[in-house]
Amino acid sequence: MPYTDYRGKAGNPVERVFWGRLPIVKANAYMKYVSGSDSRRAVLRLKYFNRPDVGNYLGACMATDLLDTDFFTDIDMIIPIPLASKRQRKRGYNQSEELAKGIHRITSLPIDNKAVIRTVANPTQTHLDAAARRINVKDIFAIKVAENLRGKHILLVDDVLTTGATIISCGQAIIKVCPDVRFSVLTLSLAGHHASGVNLQKKK
Repeated sequence: MPYTDYRGKAGNPVERVFWGRLPIVKANAYMKYVSGSDSRRAVLRLKYFNRPDVGNYLGACMATDLLDTDFFTDIDMIIPIPLASKRQRKRGYNQSEELAKGIHRITSLPIDNKAVIRTVANPTQTHLDAAARRINVKDIFAIKVAENLRGKHILLVDDVLTTGATIISCGQAIIKVCPDVRFSVLTLSLAGHHASGVNLQKKK
């Protein structure tokens, strides 16, 4: 499995995705999304093969990997990046929420899946370049329960980080309503040019 071994270190490639675009306290990705690898197969099972259990298991792995660091210190809550309701009904679950459940199982951090909603079922981003991704996710999130978020340090959780456009769009929607929040980011995998230099060693 191509793990990142960033373990939330300051200035890691995940954190750099957000520099100048969204204020981030800490950021990490558990593994690298590489064609033909076990990490890619795990993501595909989670998203397209009705395997929410894969998300719960890998979410727990993501959290366990960081337990001996200060990554979760001062984080108040987890917000999994929302799916549009139509897409979630079709899939039967939100893969990011399943990851969040696994993280919760290890850290006991509360999950809020009501405060932020996705209002637009935008097309898949798989084949879009960075500029098109930013346009594709513009203004697709809305805040429903702002009082849950004010003053909080929020952990945004998603499955695959490529350009960061979706997470940034979600974070910006929150900041517009709750400018006093802080964000950290935890994703299952890191894709794109950020995922070069893969470490194919197994976790001990």
